[in-house]
Amino acid sequence: MWQTPPSYPVPEPVYFERVLRHDPNSLTRLIAVNSAAVPFAKNPAQGFNPLAPWALLDVAWVSLARGRDNRHPATGRDLSEILNLFWALDDPVTQEPEGMKRWEGFLQRTIHHQAPWQEDNYSQLSRTMAWLSQTPYPADSDDPLEVIVPGWDDKLLGCSLADYLGIANLVWGCATAHPNPRRRGRFAVDWYPAEDYDQFDGLRSPSEIKVVLNRHLVTTKNKLRVSFPTDHDPLRRRYGHNPLRSTPLVGGVPGGYLVPVPAAVLDKASPLGLYYTGGDNMSKWGQSFTTDVGRLFERYVGRHLDLLTDAKVQPETLVKISKKESRKTVDFFVVFPDLVLLIEVKSTRPSEQLRFGGPDFAALLRGTPINKGFEQINRSVDLLRSGKHPELAGIPTDRRMIGMVVTAEPFHQINTPAQREHLPETKIPVMVTAIAELEQAVTITGTSLADLLGAAVDADAVDLRQLFPQYEFLEHNAVLEQGWSAIPFARPRRPRAQSAAVI
Repeated sequence: MWQTPPSYPVPEPVYFERVLRHDPNSLTRLIAVNSAAVPFAKNPAQGFNPLAPWALLDVAWVSLARGRDNRHPATGRDLSEILNLFWALDDPVTQEPEGMKRWEGFLQRTIHHQAPWQEDNYSQLSRTMAWLSQTPYPADSDDPLEVIVPGWDDKLLGCSLADYLGIANLVWGCATAHPNPRRRGRFAVDWYPAEDYDQFDGLRSPSEIKVVLNRHLVTTKNKLRVSFPTDHDPLRRRYGHNPLRSTPLVGGVPGGYLVPVPAAVLDKASPLGLYYTGGDNMSKWGQSFTTDVGRLFERYVGRHLDLLTDAKVQPETLVKISKKESRKTVDFFVVFPDLVLLIEVKSTRPSEQLRFGGPDFAALLRGTPINKGFEQINRSVDLLRSGKHPELAGIPTDRRMIGMVVTAEPFHQINTPAQREHLPETKIPVMVTAIAELEQAVTITGTSLADLLGAAVDADAVDLRQLFPQYEFLEHNAVLEQGWSAIPFARPRRPRAQSAAVI
C-alpha cells in the first residue's frame, strides 16, 4: 500500500529501514532495469527525474551493502517510495545558522553531486582517448613524461586504453540496449560470440575481457558490506564517494554481472575515472601518473586552441626580468583581431571537502590551483603592459584583454560573486572554464570566439554554456572526433578480413 513519506527532512535511518525491507537481489535488479529503460535526461531543463542516476546508485549501494537476502521482493511502488525518501533526506542546511551562506553551501553540494551525471557521454569517452593517448608530447621537453610512456596503459589497465574504453562502451551498450530486454541492466561476456571481440585492438577472447572487468570494474556484495562506513555523518554520506561509481558492476549474483546504473560504467572510463585508477598518490608511480596527466592536459588544451581559424596562438614564453631572473608567462596567449585571451591551464578538480560547501569553504577555495592561476594571469598582464620585454612584442596591448583558467573538471558556481570574493582580484576580467566548455566553444561558427567571450564577461555569465544557445557550433570537434574514431564499438565496425590481417 502506498505510504505518504514523512515531511522533510527525512532522517537517514528512516530511509535505510525502508531500503532494507527488501531482498537486495530483487531491489537492485529493479534499479538496474529502471536505470537502463529510463536514461537520465542530459538536459536539466527537461524537468525533475526521480529516477536520476545518483539517487538510484545510492539506493543500490545501501541495499547491497546493508541488505539481507531472502527478504520481501521489491516492486515498482516500493522503489518509488524509497526514492521519495531519498529526495527528502536531511541535509546540513537544516543544522546551519540562518543566512545566505548556508544556502550557498547547499547549492555547492547539490550541483557537484548531480551535475557530473549530465556530461555528454560522447565527449567524456572521446576526451579520455584524445587526451591520454593521442596528444603528442615532445621527447626533448624540459619536463618529460615519467610514466605515461608507450605501454603505460597495458601496465595500468591490462590492455590498451582504446580497448579499455571499448569494454566500457560495450558494457554500457549491452546494459541499456540489449536486443533481449531481460538482459538489460546486466552484462555477461558469453552473451557474444568470440568473433565479435575482433573489434578490439588487442583483446581477443571473452576470458581476456573478463580479466580486465574483474580487475577494474567489478565489486561484490561482501566488498560493499565490509567497506560501508560505520561512523559516517548521516547528513553528508550520500554526497561522498559511492563505491559503485568506481566499481559499477556487481559480481557474484545470478545471471551475469549486475549493472545497477549503466551511466557509472562510462563515468569509470572518463578522464576523471582514469585519473583515480592510475593516480594512487600513496605510490611513486601514482604521483608521477597524476603529474603526467597534468602535463598532457596543457598540450591537450593547446590542440583545441589550434582549431581556431581567426586567432594566433602563442604558447608560454620565458621573459627575462633581469640578468639573473626570468619568469614564465601564462600557458597561452590567443590573439584575435579585437581581443587577447590569456589562458592558464590547471589540471585540477574540486576536492570532496570543497564540494561539500562547508564552513571552511573559503579557505579551501583559496588553496586551489585556481588561486595561483589568477596570480599568474595578473603577472602576465603586468609584463605585457610594461612594454619592456621583447619576448612579448608580438602580442598587442591595444585591445581588450580577458583571462581564462581552464580546469580539467568543472568548479560549479566558481564565477559567481559569492565565490569570486574568496579569490584574488584580477587586473582583467577572468573566467574559470572547464575543458568541456572550451571543447565546444572553439567550434563556434558564424562569429568569433572573441565575441562569445566578450558577451560572457559583459553579462557576468556563470559559465560559457549559459550563452551557448545564442550561437551556432560545428556538429563535431575534430579533436574529440579523432578520439571517438579510435574506440572499439564506437568507431565504424571493421570488416572481419581486415581484423584478421591486423592480428
